[in-house]
Amino acid sequence: MLPAWCDDLTGYRKLLMDAWSDQTIHESFKSAPGDNATASRGQCGVSSAWLVEVLEEAHPALEISYCYGDLIAIDQAGVALERHCWVEVGQRHDPARLVIDLTGDQWELLKDQPVLCLPHDQVKRVLRVDYRVKQARMSPLQLKYDLVQPRLAILKAALQAER
Repeated sequence: MLPAWCDDLTGYRKLLMDAWSDQTIHESFKSAPGDNATASRGQCGVSSAWLVEVLEEAHPALEISYCYGDLIAIDQAGVALERHCWVEVGQRHDPARLVIDLTGDQWELLKDQPVLCLPHDQVKRVLRVDYRVKQARMSPLQLKYDLVQPRLAILKAALQAER
């Protein structure tokens, strides 16, 4: 059974969608004109960083990590969403730690999962996807010094303006 706060994630995704822009997208994921990329493409880092702050403020006892790595299709060798960001809640080696991804739908394999919140072992077993931290796993404090911060400030300003 998932924690009650997981019920808020769909609403968070809707808020974020209205605030995403060319200024919040990661530079290397900007689409060419006419490209049919999903709205969430390139927004994973800034969205995950925002979610870390929200969760930390609302639930300070949680062990929260900002994760940066690859998504691997277990049944299809070599198929991956590279350089992706998501949030994990729980101890890093606990198979029951929660994987929270508000932008996984940018990958064809997760297109029906715009909001994902499941234990890591269940993601692997049911969805046949492995979230592998390769580049970084950061605490909320470490995240405050990450390169995502300027885009996060733009996102937060856009969210504030929408109120």
